Amino acid sequence: MKTLQSPLIILCLFLSACSSSKQALPIETGVAKTLAEYRKETISDLEYQLQFNIPEGKSDTITGRNSITFNLKSVKQDLQIDFREDSSLIKSVTSNGKVSAYQFLSEHLIIPKSELHEGRNSIDIEFTAGNTSLNRNDEFLYTLFVPDRARTAFPCFDQPNMKAKFQLNLSVPSHWKAMANGKLNYKKDEGNRSLYSFAQTKALPTYLFSFVAGKFETITREHNGRVHTMYHRETDPEKLTNNTDEIFRLLFESLDWLEDYTDVPYPFAKYDIVVIPSFQYGGMEHTGATLYNASKMFLDNDPTQNSLLGRANLIAHETAHMWFGDLVTMKWFDQVWLKEVFANFLADKITNPSFPDMNHKLKFQMAHFPSSYRIDRTTGANPINQVLPNLKDAGSVYGSIIYHKSPIVMNMLENITGEEALKQGLQSYMKTYAYGNASWEDLISILDEATPSNLKEWSKVWVDKAGRARISTALISENGKVKQLKLVQKEVNGADGDWTQDLNVILGYKEENIPIQVSMDKPQVSIEEAKGMDIPDYIIPNGKGNAYGFFKLDEKSKQYLLENINQIENDLVRGIAWINLYENLREGQIDGNDFVLAIEKNLDKENNNLILERMLSYLQSTYWLDLTVEQRKLIGKQLEKTLGIRLSSEKDMSKKSSLYSALSNIAETPALLDQLFKVWKEEITLGDFKLSESKATTLACNLAIKMPNKAEELVKTQIERIKNPDHKKRMQFVAPALSADSLVRKAFFESLKQEENRQIERWALEALGYLNHPLREKEALSYLPQALDLLKEIQVTGDIFFPYNWLSTSYSGLQSKEAGDITRKFLEERPDYPENLRLKILQAADLVLRKN
Repeated sequence: MKTLQSPLIILCLFLSACSSSKQALPIETGVAKTLAEYRKETISDLEYQLQFNIPEGKSDTITGRNSITFNLKSVKQDLQIDFREDSSLIKSVTSNGKVSAYQFLSEHLIIPKSELHEGRNSIDIEFTAGNTSLNRNDEFLYTLFVPDRARTAFPCFDQPNMKAKFQLNLSVPSHWKAMANGKLNYKKDEGNRSLYSFAQTKALPTYLFSFVAGKFETITREHNGRVHTMYHRETDPEKLTNNTDEIFRLLFESLDWLEDYTDVPYPFAKYDIVVIPSFQYGGMEHTGATLYNASKMFLDNDPTQNSLLGRANLIAHETAHMWFGDLVTMKWFDQVWLKEVFANFLADKITNPSFPDMNHKLKFQMAHFPSSYRIDRTTGANPINQVLPNLKDAGSVYGSIIYHKSPIVMNMLENITGEEALKQGLQSYMKTYAYGNASWEDLISILDEATPSNLKEWSKVWVDKAGRARISTALISENGKVKQLKLVQKEVNGADGDWTQDLNVILGYKEENIPIQVSMDKPQVSIEEAKGMDIPDYIIPNGKGNAYGFFKLDEKSKQYLLENINQIENDLVRGIAWINLYENLREGQIDGNDFVLAIEKNLDKENNNLILERMLSYLQSTYWLDLTVEQRKLIGKQLEKTLGIRLSSEKDMSKKSSLYSALSNIAETPALLDQLFKVWKEEITLGDFKLSESKATTLACNLAIKMPNKAEELVKTQIERIKNPDHKKRMQFVAPALSADSLVRKAFFESLKQEENRQIERWALEALGYLNHPLREKEALSYLPQALDLLKEIQVTGDIFFPYNWLSTSYSGLQSKEAGDITRKFLEERPDYPENLRLKILQAADLVLRKN
């Protein structure tokens, strides 16, 4: 029915529409998506010209200037510039050459629209830099602005889809070095100061803007006509000799591979790296100034295969970001995974040639599935795609799902499209959005044109949905033969599952295993090929590793695998079986004691490095978190003996290193502790294994907890032994957490409530781990409510991984029902607690929340 409206009503509606189009944007803390979208629409051709004057003293003030120039499409709104610091740090503001009548509200510097005009504008700001993300140490500093921390250091438009060109000048003490994203234009010495002027960069988001200054040594190498410099603070010449060439080799190998794969030459002016002691992350992909964690790069003698793999993957990962994240950037941090998925997915491809003898399908399983399952098995599981109304909460979207589930899903996508089609699609994506921004939907639109599959519908389940498929088998037999075999898919709540995927079901027998390919495209699927076959000894639903979910093992399969898993000759199938057994343990289907006994039984039989390291990792977590004190006493001595025998007989130094670490971790008997103490004192060796400084430090910390009567000697002597000044400071920091005096430990925990004592996050987490060791569970329970109370503050003050790592470390030694009760009470008393943090708590506390 059509109705007629009076002229007065039409006029009122018109005036209302005009009023709403002129409505002022709200001014709120953080960077709201509504504000970001408006700025992206109205601001273009953005440039920053920045200067920082950096004093030597880490508590002294850093002053700065920022000249922001840009084109403005509309002057209907006041201009909001982000600055998450106190208004007193703003010293002066001029707008288009005139003193501005600016306001400072809710973390924003507000420039009146009357001072602006359509077209080119310039805002000049003198300020004192905030320290939150400058990571100031005694002899160096480095910036770390991901995801929204640039606004803590200088006024800017801090959103990923407003890329800008940066030109930087730094004034630093003359005995320091400085580097940044851009090439060095010139260095000018002025008395006891040096001025570094860097060339303007290509367009970058604020989170990738970076500079480093301090006492560093440099090493250079040339590759394909480009000079690459590594800045470092390593003092051990042997470590430098043993690692430097390999670091550069991996770097150059990654660059060459990515240029070929993307069909895009390296897109920036330079690629230098800085190796940072106790860096918060493994690495950070700042264009031209990529940061790496020193312990991940400068490896000890006889490193484990996981350490070698980890370094190779790390370098490949950060180098892949030069294209995926830096050249083409996600539009908003709800899709930060879009850069991480390619970095991890392609890193696996890049590193494969460096390890020609490795089973790369098994490597992919071990690298991604356990970490992703750790989150997806919990009631706090989050989807790959997440909702993010404000960038101030962007840190909470990071975690194992975006780093480890997304490569698994990308592998599925490649299986759907085909390897060449995905490569061609990514090349088109790179060239279409170079130096700009794009979304997952943009990529899917490109790939959808090359495949008959409905990728948008597939994406709704695998990218937009949290959790994992829960798949079990249902077998009916008759006269020793399979009459019917079904796969049944359910959700956690018991509803039918809709996770469409292909599986390779393994029917296992003593002499062979038979794979059957199955398309799981509905809640129940009958496996017709199995009819009439002999009843298998075991069934592994995901036998070739191309499927994702919780695969509930039937009773016969569980018992067979626990007792006879070593009889599976295929490494990939055997590795997947161990992952499935562990997930069945975590889902309450297997007893912890039985699982540990199964590992102990197979320790002397496993020769695959990747599987052995996974077994040892599972052993340590299960030993401390799933066994009672009484069970540990019963099994501990035999377990120590088995590990010791394997350690002594092992010839491979990588395996020997892994076995030594596991043995020292689970050691509890007085005899072994006394032996390890003598090893630490360098009176004897254990299995002919020579301790590096870092392993000796780890052993000293471990023994200080288990041998409290020797704690003071262990800590004091180890501090004296350490030669590297950065490592020495770290040991001095964590020392109170190792004290035999509970009052000293309690006072140290109280000190962590002060933000400045959490500044070096790796140190804080290491110390927190010692406070929460399983042998100190009763004491750790007293810390838990306080640790939870601090979470909101840590979300604001800490870097992106710190909130979850703070939680997981706080729960790391807890296995009691009481810990679960404390957690439930905390959440029940706070019904309006931020959802993103509530999920992090549920993820970290999953083990204790399962206790009835």
